[in-house]
This record gives sequence, C-alpha cells and structure tokens, in this order.
Amino acid sequence: MSPEAARDFRLQLQQARENAVKDAEAFDGIIHVVERLGSFCFGSVESLGAYQPALEKLAKLSALVPELPDTWRTVHTPFRLLYDMVKDARNDAMHQGASARHLTTHAIELGLVLEDALRMIENARKVSDYMVRDPVCAHLWQPVSLVRQQMLTNSFSYLPVQIKEDKWHLVSDFKVAKYLQGQSGNERKRRLARPLGVAVDAEEIALLPAKLLSDETLIDQALMKDFDGKPILVFGGNSATQLVGILTAFDLL
Repeated sequence: MSPEAARDFRLQLQQARENAVKDAEAFDGIIHVVERLGSFCFGSVESLGAYQPALEKLAKLSALVPELPDTWRTVHTPFRLLYDMVKDARNDAMHQGASARHLTTHAIELGLVLEDALRMIENARKVSDYMVRDPVCAHLWQPVSLVRQQMLTNSFSYLPVQIKEDKWHLVSDFKVAKYLQGQSGNERKRRLARPLGVAVDAEEIALLPAKLLSDETLIDQALMKDFDGKPILVFGGNSATQLVGILTAFDLL
C-alpha cells in the first residue's frame, strides 16, 4: 500500500470515528470504511469475514497489535477477537439502543487500531497529515445564537474568527457562556440575536489571539508550540489568508 492510499484510508476512518463519537449508534460509517480497506488489501470484493486475515496483517504494523493486548489484556482487546465481535454483531438483524452503542464502541476501537497501523505506512511528518480539514468557522456577522449552536452541535470549545483578511482569532465556549449566563427573558433573547461582531466591539465577548502554522510545518516543529489547550490554525502556504485546517493536541495522540 502506498503512503497516499494509507493517508486516504486513515482520514476516512478518522472522519467515520468522529461521526460515531457524535452519534452513539453511527457504527455503520466505520464498518463501511473497514470494508473498503479490506477489499483494497484483499484485492476483491468479498464479505467482512473474508477480509480478516489481510486486515490483521495490516493491523500488526501497529504497536496496539499484538504486544499491548498481550501485556494489558484487561484494557486492550486482541485484534482478532475485536474484529470477530464487530463482524458478528454487525451481522445481527437489528441494532438499536444499548446494542448499537456497544457495537459502536467496538467499531471505534477497531478503527483506532487500523488508523495507527496506516500511520506506520503513511509516515506522516507534516501538520497537513494530522490537521482537521475544512474547519467550521464563526463569522462576525453571525448572531451569537448560531455561534453557540455550532459549538454545541459539534462539541467545539473554540471556533476560528477572521477579523481581517490575514488576521484570525478564536472565540471560546467559556466567553460565550459568560456572555449569556445570568441573563433571562428579553435580555437573553437580545444577546442571542446580537451579531458576534457587535458583542466583540462592545467588549462583551473577548476574542483570543490564535496561533498560526503553515500546512508544510513539520510535526516536530509544531510540537514545540505551546497549545495551551487551544487549537492552532493551519494555513496553505506562508500567508494567513487561506485557512485549510485546525490542529489540536488531540489530533496528534
């Protein structure tokens, strides 16, 4: 498998895993990517069970297979057993409620193992290999209600805000909560309807300065930055005009 193919499959697994975290019953997205990856490694379209030997061979590139399950069996499930649990549960007729959430948990764990193995092939070295692409942004013209909605819908603590063409800040969930809490009735409605830029100009919501990186920055150099729990904004090339992604410490785990 080429590094380019490994990167593409890893990003597919990552996106499916993030969707599953948001929806406790969204196991199917991960399984569909595992099937595509299995078909690619196996060389033909077969059943999920037929892909197991090829995917297990791939998984052994990860330190999560087999060393850690052998040493820490109480917290790490062996790949073969994990794969069988996902395959068998997926073949059941119905998945809803607790059953679906249990399957989603196993599917996420399976996806994490394969992602780690694919990174060994990919040999990712740049910020662009790890960043979250197409980031959700807040805009000064948007009402605070929409900024709040985006944060709650996506479980984001920070959103990028473009102040000028090449000047970016972050709006935090804490600052928005502080702006809204303690308000009720018409005052809360008024604050929710107020454009973010108006609240910023009135010094009711303070924006935070954002740290910037080029998408060509090496990971070793990025790790020299102090994340301070906040995301770093990633731009194409050397200018701060084209936002292409967001990098957090979580993405580098």
